Amino acid sequence: MGETISAIRSDLQAALEEGRNEAVRFTTGPVELEFSVEVRKDGGARAKVFVLPWTVEAHGSAGVAQTHRIKLTLQPVDDQGDDLRIAGESARRPL
Repeated sequence: MGETISAIRSDLQAALEEGRNEAVRFTTGPVELEFSVEVRKDGGARAKVFVLPWTVEAHGSAGVAQTHRIKLTLQPVDDQGDDLRIAGESARRPL
């Protein structure tokens, strides 16, 4: 999760710096992230038999998995705690 938040922060910072002197500015809204996390518990047994030059291996396992969804909402702000404003430019008018 930390890497994702760092990437979003980096992208917002780049947009802020690119649009610092632009006349058109935008207020950022909430940034929503959703993650799925699987927690798995495994139990198993393993047996190996060595008879040179062959090896025989048996493996059995049973497991239980639970998937959890985590939703995180971020509100980007500037140094004064106000909504972060970014700007953009376009070579032509939107249609």
